[in-house]
Amino acid sequence: EMEIAREIADSLAGAVQQAYLYQRLQQYSQELEREVARRTVELRRRMAEVEHLNTTLVNLLEDLRNTNQKLARNTEQLRRANEELKALVYSVSHDLRTPLRSIKGFAMALREDYSEKLDDAGREYIERIIRAADKMDTLTDDLLRYNRLSRMVVHLHTIDLDEVIGKVLEHMEGEIKESGAEVKVEKPLGLCRGHRLILDQILTNLISNAIKFVSSGVKPMIRIRSERRGDRIRVWVEDNGIGIPAEDQERIFNIFERLHGEEIYPGTGIGLAIVQKGVERIKGECGVESEPGKGSRFWVEFPVK
Repeated sequence: EMEIAREIADSLAGAVQQAYLYQRLQQYSQELEREVARRTVELRRRMAEVEHLNTTLVNLLEDLRNTNQKLARNTEQLRRANEELKALVYSVSHDLRTPLRSIKGFAMALREDYSEKLDDAGREYIERIIRAADKMDTLTDDLLRYNRLSRMVVHLHTIDLDEVIGKVLEHMEGEIKESGAEVKVEKPLGLCRGHRLILDQILTNLISNAIKFVSSGVKPMIRIRSERRGDRIRVWVEDNGIGIPAEDQERIFNIFERLHGEEIYPGTGIGLAIVQKGVERIKGECGVESEPGKGSRFWVEFPVK
């Protein structure tokens, strides 16, 4: 009987264990179903977000494509307008030179042949005509130089800056002597990659400005030097002129930009624009360090290789 009782007890214990395991299995199954349901909902939500993002991305790409096409059209229109403007400036500047020189020529002939027959007012009018013709001739000449810089095909070569500055100072000998300027060049300046004609124009304009923009009665003192900066070379043109306020140091490189009245410092307002355009054409940079009353230190930087 005891043996039977133990067998019954073992069977009951096994049944109870199986019932417990079955119950736990059901619980796990229900929990799994709930987790699967929750994950399914989350997955659907994420898929909806991805679909929305895909739709948004497609729309953005379409907008970007349209914007790029519009930008390309506008760029082409701007390029054509710029070319037309350059052609117009060249045409107007070139065509103005002949009548301007005729006006000056006739005015000078009038002064020479009929000056004695004119009163003081008449002679003053002739002088004004000649000065105005000279001014317009200088302006058209500067415009042509600026226009040529924008249109010319530029091939870069290795240039000896000592040779360039030597030629520039030789060509400016009259202007330097007339102003009494003292120009000091710290050689060797070195070699750079550039275009000889453009370098000539850049340095001529910088030196000319250094001679011009000094206080009355002050002897222009100009120092030209260079320094190597990695794979580039920087040329400095330093003066003892009137200086430039910090807020004006960027805009002075704009075309027709003037800080002073022409009656004080004559000029066309194109010189530094020619400098900047020339520097851009030979893959360089330019800038200035200056304070009012303490002179200016203009710099132009060019690649060495």
